[in-house]
Amino acid sequence: MAYRITKLLPVFFALAVALVGAENSIGTIKSVQGAAIIRRGTQSMTVNEGMHLELNDVIQSSGDCRLGMMLQDGTRISLGPNAELRLDQFVYQPSDGKFALLLKLGRGALAYISGRIAQLSPASVSVETPVGVIGLRGTRFVVSLEGV
Repeated sequence: MAYRITKLLPVFFALAVALVGAENSIGTIKSVQGAAIIRRGTQSMTVNEGMHLELNDVIQSSGDCRLGMMLQDGTRISLGPNAELRLDQFVYQPSDGKFALLLKLGRGALAYISGRIAQLSPASVSVETPVGVIGLRGTRFVVSLEGV
């Protein structure tokens, strides 16, 4: 009996680690073409489809990259080549009436399609750039920063 349990322990451990990562997830990488990295704290990781996104992640795309992501509230974000985006704030707690989404675009192009946060609390969503802040009111838009 002890033999079977010890063989299953690594499986249970791997499942527990995956669930802990999913608890911190605010979204997922849905598509990636070309090379991109995510800076998470002191780590840098290669972006792969299905990868979970966490608060304060910085996504950096290379010159040949295009990637798409979806946040837990259904917000869809696409990044173009040579872009840098920080997921600075994300709160989606509809049962408590708490909402916040702050994206910081440092460079490159971003396409945005509103999710539930913008639908339920439009004033809770904004995108900061080095040259200004975009306030959203449940919409779609594309912004491209050049020479910043």
